[in-house]
Amino acid sequence: MTIIPKFLQASYLVGATVLASNSFASAQETPIGADANQSTELVFYSNNLGQVSQTRRSKLSTGGSTLALEDVSPHLLLDSLFIAGEGLRVREQRLDQQVLSPQRLLEASLGKTVTLIRTNPETGEERALKADVLAVREGVVLRVEDKIETGISGRLVYDSIPEGLRAGPTLLAVVESAKAGDKDLKLTYLTGGLDWRVTYVADLDPSGEKLSLKAMATLTNQTGVEFVDADVRLVAGNVKRVQPAPAPRMAMMGAESDVMFSKAESSMPQRQSVADRDVYRLPGKIDIGGVETKQVTLLENDAVEIEKRYRFQQLIQPYPGADETGRQQADIVLKAENTEDKGLGQPLPGGTIRVYQQVKDANSSIFMGEEHMRAVPKGEEFELVIGSANQVTGNGKQLSYENLSRNSYQLTQEITLRNSGDKAVSVDVVGNMPRNWKILNESVKHEKKSANKVIWTLDIPAEGKVSFDYKLRVSNE
Repeated sequence: MTIIPKFLQASYLVGATVLASNSFASAQETPIGADANQSTELVFYSNNLGQVSQTRRSKLSTGGSTLALEDVSPHLLLDSLFIAGEGLRVREQRLDQQVLSPQRLLEASLGKTVTLIRTNPETGEERALKADVLAVREGVVLRVEDKIETGISGRLVYDSIPEGLRAGPTLLAVVESAKAGDKDLKLTYLTGGLDWRVTYVADLDPSGEKLSLKAMATLTNQTGVEFVDADVRLVAGNVKRVQPAPAPRMAMMGAESDVMFSKAESSMPQRQSVADRDVYRLPGKIDIGGVETKQVTLLENDAVEIEKRYRFQQLIQPYPGADETGRQQADIVLKAENTEDKGLGQPLPGGTIRVYQQVKDANSSIFMGEEHMRAVPKGEEFELVIGSANQVTGNGKQLSYENLSRNSYQLTQEITLRNSGDKAVSVDVVGNMPRNWKILNESVKHEKKSANKVIWTLDIPAEGKVSFDYKLRVSNE
């Protein structure tokens, strides 16, 4: 058994299986391209990971042969690959990335004679010359008509493609087949270059009590391999990886891709729970190019009940020296419950949500803000903080302060809230208290949310203001 040192093992393309080239040269290759596909399924995960499962049909002979599976992702993890077929035994497998290119074609012609075509710039007449390729490593060196030339003035023409070069990455597998005939080969592997994410668009009605919610799944394929008529599944959440897949070369090179939009006409993606994960199966078949980004509709809900509230996080200052807080604007908070009776009722994958507000008596909406929404399980409440309110403001003022001892004190603070809008609003004033606190008295009753978190909730009339105060003691003796 040959032991391969770790420093010779490629991280994700060559994988853990390193094979001698003579093993693959011992049998004639049977090419199996994308045209042999009977079915394709793509599973998209987040963080640059996907799973490709294909069934390809090919005629095999009895005994040993070498299968050349073309049109596979160059970013596949070889040690995640498995090939299965009735009566088929896989002995060896490797990914051949000696892809045909002008540079590799030139390197393979080192020491050989090629044809150099030169064009007369005045007449346009072409002239064919024989050229010996002397060097290519540090620049091209040719012998043309008994003269040594550097660089290429003209274009090179080759008689044939050198052995070992291929049109694209090819998976080579040495197999043994118990019977001859047409066989369905099941090919499954993990690969970098596939990714998906969710973006939400929420449109609030003029009353601010309901919104329409639409989620789009953005699918990205940067493998360089086109997938046609594929069944697609989207897995929400993160899967544990021993080593994350490196970013595809195309992405690092800054390859641009067009965003295409697709919406299933017949039905929405169906969600199912698989091994404690939410998996969305897209309806119908999907085509996605080798370097392409497209969007599909994941869910649509037209009447989601929402509660719009206002919140202050920094008005309560229960510490010495906090005399005036200054004028502050309230956060705009949208609260909802992921239940069927509230217009939802299905797990929501995490993603960016952009919120718009419909304008009363106008056929338009304005952008209110955006936030990254974490995944929301069915039945749970969630809230979105989408920006600050110009019309709802507040300030805090310390009315008194007294040192009781070296580590203890008591203070009184007054909070004033204003609403310059034409509708009454409900406001939450959040206080994060220090250790060993006690409210001695207060003009508005607070609600204790946790050991050190309290909330005062007040209603402010239209174009009005309200105030409250509290007296706090902190004892750290």
